[in-house]
Amino acid sequence: MLHDQEIARLVRVCQEADRQASADTPDTGQASAREAWATLYRHFHPQVLAFCRRTLPGDSGEDLAAEIMMKTRFRLDSFDTARPFGPWLFRIAANRCWDEARKNRRSEPLDDEGAAQLVSDSPSPLDRLITEERRERVRAALSGLPLRQRFALTLRYGAGLSYQEIADTLGVTRTNVGVLLLRGRRRMRDQLTSEEELG
Repeated sequence: MLHDQEIARLVRVCQEADRQASADTPDTGQASAREAWATLYRHFHPQVLAFCRRTLPGDSGEDLAAEIMMKTRFRLDSFDTARPFGPWLFRIAANRCWDEARKNRRSEPLDDEGAAQLVSDSPSPLDRLITEERRERVRAALSGLPLRQRFALTLRYGAGLSYQEIADTLGVTRTNVGVLLLRGRRRMRDQLTSEEELG
């Protein structure tokens, strides 16, 4: 598990190598930069892949996650290492997934892995069975939301983006993000509550 300080150090290694390359100086740091990026890639790629699968249900997310990671590598020079890397990366991922969702207007249900991210497993067999049922209900409730509400919830709770970052990604106001989150949570809660009452 990489900590924020180590992530910032690895990013700085990549940035320095990029500066040397653009200044036509000897590429003394290229091997270190490749190793640093490989470490960042191994750490963040699985998270980006899971994020793609949650926001674009029905898509394997493999190609999109690889594209996002490549785009991130080429944008590292614009990253401020005094800020957290995760939200910056997930904003890139969110923008790309949002573009893809608008293009395809996806509304397929979440895959099992995406739903599993929203509900944690418990070691007890009975709890696992209950969790599996709950996961199904959460997946159905989330995938039944309008696209903007589903994205707002996933960006907020899946990627930890701020209201402003979500607003920038979705092209809405910060206030509208609050409304989307409120309505999405309410619709999911109502759906899950009505299913529990019927069950």
